[in-house]
Amino acid sequence: MERKRRAAARRAARRATLQAGLGTALRAWFPLLAGATVVSPLAEAQVVRGRLVETGDVRPVGGAMVALVGSGDVEAGRSLTRDSGLFEIVAPAPGEYWLRAERIGYATTRSDPFRLAAGDTLVIRLEAGVEAISLQGVQAEGDRRCRVRPDEGLAVTRVWDEARKALAAAAWTQDRGMYEYEMTGVTRRLDRDGRQVLSEDRAYQQGFRKAPFVSRPADSLVAEGFARLSPSESIYWAPDAGVLLSDAFLDTHCFRLKQDHDDAPGLIGLAFEPVPRRHVPEIGGTLWLDPESAELQWLEFQYRNLNLPDVLMRSSPGGRVEFEALPNGTWIVRSWHIRMPQGGTATNPLTNQLTTELRGVAVHGGEVLRVHGNDGVVLEAEDGGRIAGIVFDSLQEGLPGARVFVEALGKEVETDWEGRFEMTGLRPGTYSVNFTHPYLERLSYQAEPFLVDVVQGAKTPAQVNFSAPLTGRALSRVCRDVEPAGDRTSVSGGVEQSLGILVGQVTDQVGVPVPGARVRVLSRAYGLQADPEAVTRDVRMQEERTAVIATTDASGRYLACWVPVDTTLEVAVVEGTDELGPAGLDAAYSPSELIARTENTVMISAASLFAILDLQVESR
Repeated sequence: MERKRRAAARRAARRATLQAGLGTALRAWFPLLAGATVVSPLAEAQVVRGRLVETGDVRPVGGAMVALVGSGDVEAGRSLTRDSGLFEIVAPAPGEYWLRAERIGYATTRSDPFRLAAGDTLVIRLEAGVEAISLQGVQAEGDRRCRVRPDEGLAVTRVWDEARKALAAAAWTQDRGMYEYEMTGVTRRLDRDGRQVLSEDRAYQQGFRKAPFVSRPADSLVAEGFARLSPSESIYWAPDAGVLLSDAFLDTHCFRLKQDHDDAPGLIGLAFEPVPRRHVPEIGGTLWLDPESAELQWLEFQYRNLNLPDVLMRSSPGGRVEFEALPNGTWIVRSWHIRMPQGGTATNPLTNQLTTELRGVAVHGGEVLRVHGNDGVVLEAEDGGRIAGIVFDSLQEGLPGARVFVEALGKEVETDWEGRFEMTGLRPGTYSVNFTHPYLERLSYQAEPFLVDVVQGAKTPAQVNFSAPLTGRALSRVCRDVEPAGDRTSVSGGVEQSLGILVGQVTDQVGVPVPGARVRVLSRAYGLQADPEAVTRDVRMQEERTAVIATTDASGRYLACWVPVDTTLEVAVVEGTDELGPAGLDAAYSPSELIARTENTVMISAASLFAILDLQVESR
């Protein structure tokens, strides 16, 4: 057994040397504390070994926290029981001790006192009660007072005891650096209402470390605050399990029970607030537990005493930390995020004075994708929030090959043969979702986006459906804000002339799109016109020219609105940046204007009112 223990210690030491921090702490991320210390028990140390089993049975109890308690009820060591119920604790010195075994949702088990002499190894069998503890009968409305270290027997104490068990397991897991983590860091930018996701960046990381993320030491946070704000930078911190369990935190915060039927339905909350006369940046929040299993679900918190203008505080700066129980009884922080206001200055139009304004909300955080232990993957994260739906064509049939995307995020999927799609891995928030299709892209058509809410913990995906328009309707929409050039009457008799739309793409000789190219679409119309001032009736041929200039977008596509139909159109890519006036239409193209050195001609039929013409230019 001693040889196995030393081998395990060597493996742990190797893992510890591989642990790496994030370099410099990112703003609003938990500063990562790199490295771990592995303490090997000395040969002459006092050791307590044992097995925890259910009362009246030999069935082992795994995942329970067993603590070695010395004089004055001071905890001297602790260990998490394995699946076999076995545990081992090294005592710091000889003396009188007793054991305390705790597991979430069950009563605490205590052993009889015993004495450890120098170098002793004592084997103890503990029997744990099987009667579950439920929080379902706890009423949050019973006592609304906020209490510092509430007395034994109160309902708030019952809830705190169960939350404390999960936090203690998380702190114990963190101290030992047991796992290799795959994680992703997330940086998001929201609009000023803190609702719509405008951008999102993700950074993947993998490696052995003590915990996914670790807060600042509790003493530092209590003394200096949970935020550091200055004109040059703003840094925010969130509490981890160790901070919430610390004496420094418990002495400076009071607790009460809370319920929220809208945001935390069916859960019981343990709310906390900083005690009065705390003048450093602080936090208040709620630990939410499942009353049936008594398991801790998540912590949500808000910042206090930030000394920021009210307009910035309306963004509700705060955060959320989600906890997860692993199969062997260890606990980790599964995901976290912190919301921070992004402010700026603006001039008040009435007073001409500078004022502070809220320009957006920044969200920093991360989530654990996988946890690797000695036996392989012990946790696989869920797919996250989902958005699903169908893209229909004009006949209300599913449209395959459509591209559905979240604007500003670079996240997209393609519809299947039934026109269906589903996007996964989305964090809670409001997303602007849109779609396109190759035939719509050629027409330079952009559909109207939909705002879709992805809700925390939703069991089904958020739904959104799209309808692709007919070609004619799509073209009418893309040109609806463009006024026709000139008038719509011909020179030959005042008959109103139909106007159409020309679209296409400009590429170079190897097929690379050319953005920013200017495409000139020139039409010529001829008619007979009499000179009203002539003595004799003088009828002569009159030529009228109309030109439309279109500039290609980032994909090299152009859109020329309201050009004549049933008329030969002369189309070319031209140089220069000035818009053409009437005088410019009197001259034919000069050779220097033509990049392609050739003109293209096309005629739009009055029956269809649109045409597609792709252009190619020489590489410059």
